Amino acid sequence: IFASLPGAGVRVAPRLLAEWGDDRSRYPGLPAVQALAGTTPVLFQSGKYAYARPRKSCVKPFRNVMYQLAMQSIRWVSWAREYYDAKRAQGKAHATALRCLASVWMRIIYAMWLNNTPYDEALFLAAKERHALRAA
Repeated sequence: IFASLPGAGVRVAPRLLAEWGDDRSRYPGLPAVQALAGTTPVLFQSGKYAYARPRKSCVKPFRNVMYQLAMQSIRWVSWAREYYDAKRAQGKAHATALRCLASVWMRIIYAMWLNNTPYDEALFLAAKERHALRAA
């Protein structure tokens, strides 16, 4: 499953397997995995001041391997490069854009992991189109 990810190669794919594991009942849902990997932001509030900041309480090797996958995917996958460039155009920092892309990869990998299916870019692009039509 993890070796089918574009850009994962011989170094990232084994690390993904080590962090995700192979027990499908390990995580109660996608938000738990995203929080564990630190790809979702945490809302910080103090008085009238509120902003989202990166999650500090997470499994650092898990976060690192997701960042590595995001970084490699912008070299190999056109939609990932477009998503990263769009985040950068919005004024996001490099690390923030990678974290956002890693969060997208988390959703894709979670679905692959639950269904025990390899990555299929055509399937992802079709789902992206269906989502775009519903959002419009």
